Amino acid sequence: SSFEQDGTKSDNINVVEEPDAVSIYQVVLPLPGYNMKYPSNEIGALYNKILENDGVNLNEKCNIHEATAKGSYRKLIQKASNLKWEKVCECTSEGEDPVIDAVQLSFELESGCYATMLLRELMLTTMAREGKISAP
Repeated sequence: SSFEQDGTKSDNINVVEEPDAVSIYQVVLPLPGYNMKYPSNEIGALYNKILENDGVNLNEKCNIHEATAKGSYRKLIQKASNLKWEKVCECTSEGEDPVIDAVQLSFELESGCYATMLLRELMLTTMAREGKISAP
């Protein structure tokens, strides 16, 4: 599914059959709720299977307000904006790649995105490149 940059309402969602028709940055996945459009492929079937196994029926709105989940959408991939970094410790050199002891990062993420995920991806990529861990 994909949605406009400024909205996450169900009426802004289009189920896309051709993957090349949209940018990967437009792809969203639903957070479960009765008001959501679910993918019509194997991902949608997986959503249904997991919810069914947990005894959750999102095909209808519950009469108990507190037990009703409208749902929402989250982007599959989100770019950080205004990403800046600055070395804060001395650097040494090992071979061709410089080794930076510490950096200070600043960036902005949209609501619902987690800075810890960005940091994890940055550190895993760096550590994998250095051979300290295998790439995921």
